[in-house]
Amino acid sequence: SRHVACAVPAGAASVCTLAGFDNATRLLDYLITSMPGTGSLYETSQNYRTYGTDPKYAPTPIQVHQLPFRLTDGLHRVVYVPPSDIFPPEGRWGALTYVVQESESGDMSMPAQVSFSSPAYYIAASTFIGGADAWTITGNIHSVVPTWQAFGWGLLNRYIYSADEVQYLDLETGADRTKWYFEAPAGKFYLPEMASSYGGKVKFTIASTYGDFNYLNSPLDFITLDCASCNSGRGMRIVRFADNGLEWDGRETVVEVTIAAGNYWRRDPMNTGLPFTEATECEIASVMSGLTRFRILGDFTKAGEGVALDDVSVSGSEMQPVFPLKCQQGCPCSHDGRFARISCCGSSPETYYPIK
Repeated sequence: SRHVACAVPAGAASVCTLAGFDNATRLLDYLITSMPGTGSLYETSQNYRTYGTDPKYAPTPIQVHQLPFRLTDGLHRVVYVPPSDIFPPEGRWGALTYVVQESESGDMSMPAQVSFSSPAYYIAASTFIGGADAWTITGNIHSVVPTWQAFGWGLLNRYIYSADEVQYLDLETGADRTKWYFEAPAGKFYLPEMASSYGGKVKFTIASTYGDFNYLNSPLDFITLDCASCNSGRGMRIVRFADNGLEWDGRETVVEVTIAAGNYWRRDPMNTGLPFTEATECEIASVMSGLTRFRILGDFTKAGEGVALDDVSVSGSEMQPVFPLKCQQGCPCSHDGRFARISCCGSSPETYYPIK
């Protein structure tokens, strides 16, 4: 089964196609194993299957007591109807999980995530319309909560703000030895369905209120994504530095980075004696599947600075499925080569001895 994200407009039934893969191209059954927390889920109607006409969905929604629910649509489609008479959410409406089962042997896949995303394909987002949205500040001395600004300033409209409170300088390089960051809240961004963001984008608006951007810290780890369960439970971090077109001089900027290999994501070795390496597609996919920390750098300059942040989003790709197939099938586990799991991606073969 493949991770999928489907955009859902407000007040409209949306058809979402699930995806499976079998090396031998055998017949697969699709089973829904969990339901979205909001809205209603339906099978496609007979007239939609035959003629492609409305109503798209069957008369009766799928109920929780029917799980695991085996789909009868030959094109393995479901219909999601969002709650009525409400605006679209900042992030996704809801999510479900499903598995595919090989009909003859009964072999079953690992569960896959389906995100019923906002009309803009957002899986998770913070617009800060009503407050700081549980974002925090890490790396400063006193401030752990950003200041919420309830007014507009250029592209920023109700945003969060923080300023540097300490300059702990390295006497050799002049750069800060500790840096401060905006950190995303767990309830909104650390979700299983973030797996379907591979191929999508991290996007936000950033601007400085003061600071000398002629004297920058180094390195500038602009966007940092962590996964605690990755690398066989030892954790993994990928970083997008402020380079290769992502340089920032403090002026108001909309930052947009594709979440996929070949977009200058680097894997942090978690060891100052080792170099950063280019993140592979399975390392990126693994981190997004088990995301446990998402930070945006505020501490750009060697002296003090003030930084404002707005409209942070993580979105899926318009084309689905995009999650790399070989990663979905899992990476060989270094502790035991008989197993392949997504959480084993990024494991070093030298770390474990194989079980005899």
